[in-house]
Amino acid sequence: MTLATRPARRHRALGLVAAALVALALVVGFGAPASAHAELISSDPAEGAVVDAAPETVTLTFNEPVRLTSQQIAVYDAQGDEVPSTAGASGTEVTVELADAADLADGSYVVSWNVLSGDGHPISGALTFSVGAASASVVAPREPESSSAVVTVIRDGLTVLSLLGLLIAAGLGLFVVLVLPRAWDGRQVRGRLRRLTAYAAGVAAAAVVLQVPVASVYGQGLELSDLGSGFDAGLVVNEMACAALVVVGLGLVVRTMTDAPPGLVAGRVIGIGSVLALAGPSLVGHTRAFAPAPVLIMWDVLHVGAGAMWLGGLVGLVLTLRALAGRELLAAQALSRFSTIAGGLLLVVAGAGAFLAWRIVGSWAPLVETAYGWLLLAKIGIAALVAAIGGWNRWRTLPAVRAASGFGDRQHAAVLVTRTVRVEAVLLVVLLGVTGVLVNTSPRPAPVTAASGMTGTGVATAGELKVLAVMDPQRVGSNTLLVQVQDAAGDPYDPATNPVVSLRTHGLDIGEVTVRPIAAGTYQGEVVVPRAGEWEVQVSLRLSRFESPVTTVRLSVSG
Repeated sequence: MTLATRPARRHRALGLVAAALVALALVVGFGAPASAHAELISSDPAEGAVVDAAPETVTLTFNEPVRLTSQQIAVYDAQGDEVPSTAGASGTEVTVELADAADLADGSYVVSWNVLSGDGHPISGALTFSVGAASASVVAPREPESSSAVVTVIRDGLTVLSLLGLLIAAGLGLFVVLVLPRAWDGRQVRGRLRRLTAYAAGVAAAAVVLQVPVASVYGQGLELSDLGSGFDAGLVVNEMACAALVVVGLGLVVRTMTDAPPGLVAGRVIGIGSVLALAGPSLVGHTRAFAPAPVLIMWDVLHVGAGAMWLGGLVGLVLTLRALAGRELLAAQALSRFSTIAGGLLLVVAGAGAFLAWRIVGSWAPLVETAYGWLLLAKIGIAALVAAIGGWNRWRTLPAVRAASGFGDRQHAAVLVTRTVRVEAVLLVVLLGVTGVLVNTSPRPAPVTAASGMTGTGVATAGELKVLAVMDPQRVGSNTLLVQVQDAAGDPYDPATNPVVSLRTHGLDIGEVTVRPIAAGTYQGEVVVPRAGEWEVQVSLRLSRFESPVTTVRLSVSG
């Protein structure tokens, strides 16, 4: 095979892997349920509500589908005695049927709930409502059981082992197909790569399979001794699908790799197997909490793929470059291919990361108005420069190496590639430094400062929390209401759920104002103020199951 035909085959292989990666990301994005911590967004009756008659059904609504576990949802009266009830879950709603609701006495009742979110994490809480009138005191219900630290440590350890083995095995598979020159026989080195791939795949497969029963007992708050009796396949569907993809994908890679350079068909099988395995972790990832889900799931798959390419590529280069000493042309090709692929992936991941950051902060403005945003833009700029150097190596320097004639010219061309790769390495070190600063920089905007004059602040009744409210333009008619919760240091503070905000004045109660989170601890809503005067903005914060302080901020509205 000539040098002219090898690049074409390499491009076809790269295109096949990229197409499979995109297809899998879309399938995972559209076909699987959400996978992030669920959150209770509403209930009927509402928290703290006083109803005339006991409801036959209590409804809990979450922001994503949830599942019930072996820890049953229970209802208690004010004295802590359990009230007969049954519970069921369907999608985002959990319904609790109260037996003999008509016979329930007046007073307060507590619904203690415990469900499993899509990512396998148990979440729990309590809903308090009253019939007729609230009780003078309420006995706190029994806390849901949770697994010991041993279960958590083992679960996290298996996750680390599975990811490490997966990245090395799949990364080495992609390295052999996309980076290592097929013109080089190198059977001894290829044999070492094959064996290391098999060992890493074995570790990944064992860890990801063991994660399934451990995740089942963790989701139910059980212990390792309950692995057999407490296993519930319905709670770990995502984990089982992840394990299947990893085992099948890495199995294809290990069975196909040999000590000889892979042919066209073998290269495609190894590439497809690697992509299948790398898609597994996205089934149990957290990026599904943000929209649009398909784009963010694709970012997740690309992120794992980039990590595999980097880790597997570096391990592969360490094992092969010494054997390629004296073969300047082949060494330059390997380095240039790795640089081009890694640089391209870096650019894609940086762009997708910026999109994810925008989804988290809520708008493009913080990217240019905060220190976090400027650092993120600097990181993206460095990543783009690294990708550009990789492209220069691929389209300019490597053709010069191929066109060189004689040992001296080839050596000179290879030195040029080595120099650009060194520059790329320095830029990557700088990029890591920027990342280190970035992760320790808050993406939150500056705290809201109440202006003098017609705006005011109120101090919450729990600890050192403060609630600030600002209304714009503070005139009769349409206004934008901004509410921010701050801690003792004056930094924005995120309560467990969105605050409940209502607006009233003497003789007129507008009622609850719908607010949405726009930044950390900051909420915005639109309200029509019908008349001038002093208005009270009442803000209720849910800090825990039984602690919901209410504070009032007074604002003056002009005519």
